[in-house]
Amino acid sequence: SEDSIVVNAIKQLERDWVDAIIASNVDRLDQIVADDWIDVVPSGKAVTKESFLSYVKAGKNNLESCEFGPMDVKVLGNVAVAQGSVTERRTADGQSRTDRLAFMDVFVKRGDRWVVVRSRAHKL
Repeated sequence: SEDSIVVNAIKQLERDWVDAIIASNVDRLDQIVADDWIDVVPSGKAVTKESFLSYVKAGKNNLESCEFGPMDVKVLGNVAVAQGSVTERRTADGQSRTDRLAFMDVFVKRGDRWVVVRSRAHKL
């Protein structure tokens, strides 16, 4: 069905997004993340696409791997909501750490492609 095609596409976009962060592939991130994207981080601060891409361009990304747990995607016409969990491994200030996170991303179909417009994650 059409919904199952969209579900698979959104799940692939989630994986592509993580792979692009790990590889510091700003061009691919620019395609996945909408210009009006906002991620509200646990401190309550809103991160914009511009600040996110600048952070990655500056080489500050320290994500080394990301393993997805169960993921659910709900398709609502031209909107899709992805919820799931990930286990991330990163190194910061010489210290390696592993975090388990729950996330929710909202995607919108714009033209012929899906882009993420809102994100939220928190530690489990």
